[in-house]
Amino acid sequence: MKRISMSKEEAKRLAVLKQLSKKDMSQKRAAELLGLSIPRIKSLLKDYRDNGIKAAVHGNVGRTPHNAITPKIKERVVDLYRSRYHDFNLTHFCEKLGEEHNLDISRASVYRILGEYKIASPRKHKRKKHHHRRDPRRRAGELVQLDASQHDWFETGVDYHAHGAIDDATGRVLGLYFAEQELTNAYFEVLWQMNADTGLPLEFYTDKRGCFKVNSKELTIEEQLSGLTEPQTQFTRALDELGIDLIYANSPQATGRVERLWGTFQDRAIKEMRLEGITNPKDANEWSPYYLGKYNKQFQRQALDSEIAYLPRMSEKELELILCYQDKRILDAGLSFSYKTKIFVIPSHIKAQPKQAITVLESPRFGIKAKFKVGGKTVVVKPKQLQKRP
Repeated sequence: MKRISMSKEEAKRLAVLKQLSKKDMSQKRAAELLGLSIPRIKSLLKDYRDNGIKAAVHGNVGRTPHNAITPKIKERVVDLYRSRYHDFNLTHFCEKLGEEHNLDISRASVYRILGEYKIASPRKHKRKKHHHRRDPRRRAGELVQLDASQHDWFETGVDYHAHGAIDDATGRVLGLYFAEQELTNAYFEVLWQMNADTGLPLEFYTDKRGCFKVNSKELTIEEQLSGLTEPQTQFTRALDELGIDLIYANSPQATGRVERLWGTFQDRAIKEMRLEGITNPKDANEWSPYYLGKYNKQFQRQALDSEIAYLPRMSEKELELILCYQDKRILDAGLSFSYKTKIFVIPSHIKAQPKQAITVLESPRFGIKAKFKVGGKTVVVKPKQLQKRP
């Protein structure tokens, strides 16, 4: 005879039913002990007299649950993990099972399945060092953390730099741009993404890297004459034109939110790019808007205050004249100027003057432009590059 396994509650029920059957206990007392009504006790007693011990045991005992994970599904999960997702943490692996393979299995079930095959999650959790955490800002757009991370992002053995921005209040990632080096132009591209997404913030919070701060105390003559108290980088000059404040952090812990973001991206984004076959910055930059949309949908949180602090979005035409490199030059008698060993000349139909001061603008988006005043109005033109000085 097959032995029936019972829980403590079922064993208690069986003992009560035995006493009832022998009339050693009243139905009222049985109802009190089992927490049931008297009609239910009568029904159980009849069932016990007709079917014996089975009356005390739940009807599903010994049956396979309708939603049980079959051995075939278990083998599929293990095969996928070993072949494609071997270094994914279990939460990330569960997401991919649902997104890519239509396998809606809980994390606990996946953990149990892999455990049966002696497979553990690859992500080892180290004891965390506790630091005092600065409270997040209350409004979205009030403060955005900006940073870059040098890493082997494409698993090619070569380090690249990911430039990113995260909203302090919501954790929304506002921009992501990959480049060979940490570059001002790459940060400008992040600002372009931000302006298109939410608008630019009131303040940026970042470290004291060379893109953000000139660590020399000496000012150029032009800077001293213009009233500046410290040298500017191209990035800080652009922020001044945009009316955005820049706050410098004094330690890596102070920018903890963006540092934790890089840890998450180095675990998740790298594996997502591997699945997409992405091995270079160009492809990564085309893919990043799609990834950020999915990432923010999953991880963005609500700000403490519903008021939005982002600045109004700027037109691309206006923004491109700010997010670029700028340098001063003086026009010669032929209305030409030298820039990076090349000679450029102002178009003849523009009424510029010899010895006039101009600002040279350079950007990967538009090449070289010149900005200066004509009749009290600011003019921006595309100068012609000469093969040699006339």
